[in-house]
Amino acid sequence: MKKILTIGLTLLICISTFGQASFATSDTRTDDIPQLNGTIRSDVWIQTIADPDGTGEFQVTADYDSSTYPSPSWIKTEWDFYVIGISASIDFKPGSGSIEGSGYTSTSGGYWKNSNGASMAWYRGRVGANGLTIYVGCENTASGYAAGVPFSTTARV
Repeated sequence: MKKILTIGLTLLICISTFGQASFATSDTRTDDIPQLNGTIRSDVWIQTIADPDGTGEFQVTADYDSSTYPSPSWIKTEWDFYVIGISASIDFKPGSGSIEGSGYTSTSGGYWKNSNGASMAWYRGRVGANGLTIYVGCENTASGYAAGVPFSTTARV
């Protein structure tokens, strides 16, 4: 019995010390923009095991790259959360976004947009769920506009 208790306590200490932020899932999608000789990339990262407060971190990014038109008119990252469970709902905690950007957040998603010639927009915050929740996921759409050409791509976890 003492051995089982020692193993259990050791496991609990290891999980609480090393495990919290390491349990995460992510997705990246990159699409070509042939008219601009460039690419648009959408990244989404979400912590899959909640911290003691019931929330976990997430981050979304839109990244544009072009050697022909390096500065887009605007770049935006727009995310939507979804939840799998019984009587489950999203519990969103606002965070911060890329410098000189602006955006909007709601309980189920939001966006962050840069219109200053930056080639990247990102947002980081915390999200959790209420009810009997099995999984909280996120879909991120990276979009932008440069030289008269709109572009977008979506990543999902």
